[in-house]
Amino acid sequence: MTQPYTVVALSPVQKPIREPEDALENTKRIIGFMKTAVGVAATEGAPVKLVVIPEMAIQGMHMAFTAGNREAEKKFARTIPGPETDELGKAARELDTYIAGELYLVADDDFPDRYFNVAFMINPQGEVIYRRAKATSDGFEGGTLGTTNPHDVWDEWIQKKGDGRIMDAIYPVAKTADIGNIGYIICHEGAYPEIARGLAMNGAEILIRATLIEPQTMNGMWETQNKAHAMFNNAIVVAPNLGPEIGPDGVLNDLFGGKSMIVDHKGQIIVQQGGITPGDTFVSTVIDIDALRRARQSNGVFNGFKDLRTEQYAAIYAEPIYPKNQYLNEPPAEGWLARERELRASNIKLLEQRGVFTPID
Repeated sequence: MTQPYTVVALSPVQKPIREPEDALENTKRIIGFMKTAVGVAATEGAPVKLVVIPEMAIQGMHMAFTAGNREAEKKFARTIPGPETDELGKAARELDTYIAGELYLVADDDFPDRYFNVAFMINPQGEVIYRRAKATSDGFEGGTLGTTNPHDVWDEWIQKKGDGRIMDAIYPVAKTADIGNIGYIICHEGAYPEIARGLAMNGAEILIRATLIEPQTMNGMWETQNKAHAMFNNAIVVAPNLGPEIGPDGVLNDLFGGKSMIVDHKGQIIVQQGGITPGDTFVSTVIDIDALRRARQSNGVFNGFKDLRTEQYAAIYAEPIYPKNQYLNEPPAEGWLARERELRASNIKLLEQRGVFTPID
């Protein structure tokens, strides 16, 4: 039996890094606000046991290099564990809480010259207990941030990260005795249904869905996606979005629109931050994992997992669309963004040929 606890989703102001060590300074600043947020959130009565930091909060939105510049990418890449997670580990021990976050340019010993967007979770003892690399990305991320997708090194990734098991390599879940089972959906992954479902099918009860850029926040996509992931997967969705960016001139630029939220397993928003703010904000609420488990184990119509007829769904994805192993043999070079645009344009033509899309005469 688990006890109800408070979860805190931070929306910190973000500051782009200019030098690698700036990431650690950002981490320390976030921790300062985290301590205040945890103290305030705990006044609701249940102890804070999970704090979530959104994507790009630590390294900011931009870095000063061109994707494909291997020397610059190596310079800016972080490690997990590393200085930032070490500092967060100290905070986790002090606050007696789990902390989940993300670094978007992370070196990996298994893949030299490849860098990944990686979510992580730290336990109250200060240990990194979870890592998950972003596995679905839009056509611009790699070309602007320098990250490789696990699908781009698919064959080796599945063997090295999952010992041949795709679910463990792509959809790992942190399974804890005291706060439930947690998976982290990184930013644009939440624009598709598959990552959330994969994590849920691997046991996730809480889905962290962190960050989405404008205009998807103002036009309602962020809220719709978060509610859908919660409802379709009978899961609690904790969705922190970034705060405004501090520009070089000290002026705040809001590229994300705020609206951090926590959604229950029926798709109802429990708590939501109002939108654009001039500083750090957070949302928090008390959650009860045992209550969620009772709902999942009920034989009601809205418990959808028991109804899945998997053979007929597998046929949807029988024919590949986006090619795997693009960068298995050599790392991506400069000009990445142009190559991605060309590839994805060819995928649209492929979908027309298969009859998925109807071409316009």
